Amino acid sequence: MKIAFFNWRDIKNPFAGGAEVYVHQVMKHLTALGHDVTLFTSTFPGSPEKEIIDGVVHVRYAGKYQIFSNSYFCYNKYIKGKFDLIVESINAMPFFTPLFAKEKVIPFIHQLTRENWYSGICFPIAFFGYHSEDHLLRLYKKLPTVVPSESTRDDLRSLGFQNISVIKGAADVLPHKDSKETNPTLLYLGRLTSSKQVDHVLQTFRNVLNDIPNAKLWIAGRGPEESKLKKLAIDLKINDSVKFFGYVDTKKKPELLSRAHIMLFPAVREGWGLVVLEANACGTPVIGYNTYGLRDSIIDGVNGFLVDNVKSMSAKAIELLSDTNKINSLCESSLEHSKKFNWEKTTDEFRSLFERVIAK
Repeated sequence: MKIAFFNWRDIKNPFAGGAEVYVHQVMKHLTALGHDVTLFTSTFPGSPEKEIIDGVVHVRYAGKYQIFSNSYFCYNKYIKGKFDLIVESINAMPFFTPLFAKEKVIPFIHQLTRENWYSGICFPIAFFGYHSEDHLLRLYKKLPTVVPSESTRDDLRSLGFQNISVIKGAADVLPHKDSKETNPTLLYLGRLTSSKQVDHVLQTFRNVLNDIPNAKLWIAGRGPEESKLKKLAIDLKINDSVKFFGYVDTKKKPELLSRAHIMLFPAVREGWGLVVLEANACGTPVIGYNTYGLRDSIIDGVNGFLVDNVKSMSAKAIELLSDTNKINSLCESSLEHSKKFNWEKTTDEFRSLFERVIAK
């Protein structure tokens, strides 16, 4: 098969997140199976127009905000008549390929972004997206659609979608050889944006320190909230026990995930929460908010716990860090849970869907 993917960013983009990891892994594995895969995506400072990454051809055809309005011109120049299928990965703004593409289109909708529109997206686009997202997505409701979680499936069903396949991602990190830290250690790993509510992590940690004064907090990631969060750590008088790592690469990430005892993840909403499985694959449970996506990737008492606010997150973290047997048991079950997912299985489900759509 010759498959064209559209995605806002690619895996090398400085602001790549879980959606980019998911799409890249599927494309990479499809390529390994012998399929011809090309990604059409946005440029970033210093990026070449064309590049091959893990066997996947990357075409960066427009800037991060112009990419959507230029998708029609990209289609006519690079795709029309040359591919069997188009996969449109939607994680905020759609590319509107069903309006002009002659090929069959499969939308891969990570989440309904809702509250996230105002995190990392400039004002005019954010305002437009927030107030029109439901209407824009209805353009795709008759198409066979892929989602990463039951939460997104249920959201789309409320918009009239019927042909929905839930295909979950996996983790591609391995546990680091180092054991857990001597001091009780909490970790946040992800983008530092308002939708991730990392300020709740800092507030939770302040409460933890009241009961466990030798605890530590690591914050790994970058984003527009970084300076504000560093100031908040000072204001809360916890900065001596908090370390900001900034961006961490694929070598450093599993090290931090393996050495931490618990990851905190109080996001507003997620498509699936791929970082949850990455933490679990390193033997680290996750305490996250009981919200869209996270309630699908976190199972209470198996690979972490779901909570509702800073108070309950603090209480659960203190409970686990104060009980060695309980935290060790949860770390072991988190690792076992992560083994249920793998990219080969995920890719096979995509491939089967592609073949059915093309045949039909």
